[in-house]
Amino acid sequence: MATLLFYITFLLLYNGVITIDVMRYASVQYSILYSEFIDSQGQFYPYYGHPLEEDWTSTTAVTGWTSGFFPGVFWNIVQYNATREALNRALSVTMPTAAFANSTSPYNAGFIIMSGFGTAYRLLKLKEYLDIVITGAHSLATQYSPTVRCLRSVDSREGYLVYIDNMMNLELLFEASNQTKDQSLYNLAWQHANRTMYEQFRDDNSTYHVVEYNETDGSVIRKYTVQGYADWSTWSRGQSWAIHGYTIAYRYTKYQPFLDRAIGATNYVLLRLPNDSIPYWDYDAPYNSTYQPRDTSAAAIFASALVELSEYMSDPSLKDRYLSVAKSIVDQLSSPNYMIYGDKDYKLSALLANGTIGPYPKNPYDVALSFGDYYLTQTIIRLMKHQ
Repeated sequence: MATLLFYITFLLLYNGVITIDVMRYASVQYSILYSEFIDSQGQFYPYYGHPLEEDWTSTTAVTGWTSGFFPGVFWNIVQYNATREALNRALSVTMPTAAFANSTSPYNAGFIIMSGFGTAYRLLKLKEYLDIVITGAHSLATQYSPTVRCLRSVDSREGYLVYIDNMMNLELLFEASNQTKDQSLYNLAWQHANRTMYEQFRDDNSTYHVVEYNETDGSVIRKYTVQGYADWSTWSRGQSWAIHGYTIAYRYTKYQPFLDRAIGATNYVLLRLPNDSIPYWDYDAPYNSTYQPRDTSAAAIFASALVELSEYMSDPSLKDRYLSVAKSIVDQLSSPNYMIYGDKDYKLSALLANGTIGPYPKNPYDVALSFGDYYLTQTIIRLMKHQ
């Protein structure tokens, strides 16, 4: 009976759909994960986990590309309910990631630093947090090629590889430039977004996951996927990264083609979402004939982007539509269909199930993903401004 009452305290009824008070539930689930962080002496940063198992596959504060999302969830909790305990936890899990700002391979510095230190600076305005942002931006800038006019995504013998994910790292460069008036950082970010806008999109506003460039002359060698269904298909999370990334790029530059690209990529998704608005892991996977998993992280990233994108719409009807879709996605993600909640077989301390790393079935699917939890809670915080 006690367990039943515990779960009922988080249930809400919205438009006839049973949903969960995600932020209150996140405080509970991430309190458990914070204890694991303390027990590990600061070495536990969750990456992905199977909902029916107790343990996450984890990284450390300075390994992998996902270590910023764990602090990010705690900062979202702070914005929901700014208690001293919540703030102390957010600071505790953020500080170990500072070393990444000086990394010699800072391909995903934007993901890691902006989720933690970027948010910490925005909320607290402490110079030491801004210093981490600025240092990380200069480290990330070392990955820029003036010949390719893009930031390198990974080291590879295959060539100069640029992932669509990298659009999300530009926020670090733009923000550091905005704070320091360093035009060179702005220029690097703008050039990356501009080249990617022409090379990484198809005519229908879908995206290629990877573009391989010739580092010697900047020409395109090939376009393909690593995590999607096929080279010609559209990996759903990559499409969400693109929409979110170009929305951020417009925030800092007010360059209309960046906004147009975000809108075009959004329209592509809106025409292809399933009835419950949670995309399959790839928009072109043959999900009508064989089992194909969803990707709740792609949904959460898309929803977060939609909220900000709505703020740049001059047409009130378009603004309302984007907000309506974002709210619908949150309602679905907050329902027992996708939330790790209440089922007696669930053991993992997390929020979202049904995330897919890709490609299916080679890599984990129907799992919790740290970035899925982060962008879901970020979307909820952003929606609070529009209530």
